[in-house]
Amino acid sequence: MADSTDDLVREVEDLRSENEYLRDEVEELRCEMLEMRDMFQEEELRQLQDLRQQLEQANKTCRILQYRLRKAERRSIRVAQTGQVDGELVRTLEHEIKVAKSVSLRLYNELEVVQKKTGQLDWENEMLREKTQELEVAKHVLQAELEKAREVRPFCILHN
Repeated sequence: MADSTDDLVREVEDLRSENEYLRDEVEELRCEMLEMRDMFQEEELRQLQDLRQQLEQANKTCRILQYRLRKAERRSIRVAQTGQVDGELVRTLEHEIKVAKSVSLRLYNELEVVQKKTGQLDWENEMLREKTQELEVAKHVLQAELEKAREVRPFCILHN
């Protein structure tokens, strides 16, 4: 009888130890999930700010180009009305064309970089979602084991 009582006490202690371990494991997973969520949100915020800055820069460039276009249109109208081409006007227009091509090429390259970044971020986002789902599943499994251990413990105590 003493052996069975000792066995039950040992089993209860083992279950308590396992229960404590599972609680720690669940808490650790919860903390890890919160940390991942926070890191993900911070990264998304930084990326959003970067994209907004790029958009602002593109808008400024667009306004500058619109101004230059209106200026070139006014010159074109003046040339059409007077019928003569000004050498300075031709040089200015050639320069503006070079600048416009350069800006266009730069904007195209920036767009490609942003698209690549977006693709990479989408992939990273998906990986983080999958990791979060895996952690959620692990958390639920550990919680189920914890509940099972809690159910077994009162049963063991009743048999003492």
